[in-house]
Amino acid sequence: MIKFLGLLSKKKKISSLKTANLLVTTLDEVIVNGFVEIQDFINNNNNLERNPNLSNKDIRWFRLIIFVGNLKMIPSFFDDEQAEKLHNQLIDIMAEKVEGGNDIALEQLVDYETYLSDLLRKADNCIEAMATAVFDKYNINDFQVNLFKRKNEPNPIFFQELKNLMTHFIWNWEDYLVKHKITT
Repeated sequence: MIKFLGLLSKKKKISSLKTANLLVTTLDEVIVNGFVEIQDFINNNNNLERNPNLSNKDIRWFRLIIFVGNLKMIPSFFDDEQAEKLHNQLIDIMAEKVEGGNDIALEQLVDYETYLSDLLRKADNCIEAMATAVFDKYNINDFQVNLFKRKNEPNPIFFQELKNLMTHFIWNWEDYLVKHKITT
């Protein structure tokens, strides 16, 4: 009963700004280290007819997709007011990690939010929308066999593997919120 009332709460209090900084720093590190795996998966995939030849410069689009995908998940874990505050803090910090000036980076993040929102209307979930964004942004359809190229749809085996990889780039709010209480 005491735990129910919150008297023995073991959650560490952390500000939303510190949470935003931690999330962006951690995500960016995972993006930088994980893009090599995404690049290798796409460039050397047996389900593609040709190699798309993604280079290290292509991380830029991937970073935008991952950042925005994580932004889209915030409303699932917070009330409207807290979600909006955290979203605004995150987008400002994310803009610092995106190449280009801060205003351009903010504009790109907002554009990608709109783009991902459009994809989310057609997708089952955010992971699928993010995988679709990767498929689109890297023009992977151009490298598929003719059957899938004509349909303008990803090879289902390739797409499932890509969705599985995308799950590694999602912030684990469930675990974080078990251990932390976000304050304003």
